[in-house]
Amino acid sequence: MNNHKRNITLVVADTQFLTNEALKSILSPLYQVVHLVSTKAGLLQYLHQETISLVITDYTLFDFDSIDDLGEIRKQYPDMGIIILTNAITHIKIKELNDSGIKNIVLKTDDGDELFHAIEAALKGKKYYSGDVLDILLKKDGPMEDASLLTTSEIEIVRLIAAGLSTKEIAVKKHISFHTVMTHRKNIFRKLSVSSSPELMMYAIKAGLIDNIEYHI
Repeated sequence: MNNHKRNITLVVADTQFLTNEALKSILSPLYQVVHLVSTKAGLLQYLHQETISLVITDYTLFDFDSIDDLGEIRKQYPDMGIIILTNAITHIKIKELNDSGIKNIVLKTDDGDELFHAIEAALKGKKYYSGDVLDILLKKDGPMEDASLLTTSEIEIVRLIAAGLSTKEIAVKKHISFHTVMTHRKNIFRKLSVSSSPELMMYAIKAGLIDNIEYHI
């Protein structure tokens, strides 16, 4: 890497103190400005006030409502790079991120070179998945392929069902009609070839749509 600081402003958006401080220590000698934020409000404030070249975030720990939040940021700041740095990633979530225009993903267990490769790619507007992320994408066993047929909205509804929300509560939360939620449910059941909510939950856990801890009986 170049020993001279580059005139680039980065934001590290993570709720883990040690992660933020470690990344700042690694990146500060190389890039002119490295901001640390632990809330979405703090991130949006920096994006509004300054020209940010790159955001590095663990979206699973941050207070994003969904991946759609990241997609909206991507639309508002199309020239800004976004890197996902996480240990909670699945085939389905990679697809969701890709659909939102976010195509730079690295695991926290990867070595430093992978992160720097991702940074350089993101700054040039190019895609970069680390080797371990590519391994996840290449795994074709299990129900992943069927689950990937679900739309982003359908995946969100599966997660709300897993959280214990009723059809009426889902309709209120998503600001859609009861009938629309029922239609989504029918489509989800049809696509995944399941016939009950418990069967849907087991399928969703195996497919990586939800974690065991997300499922409320």
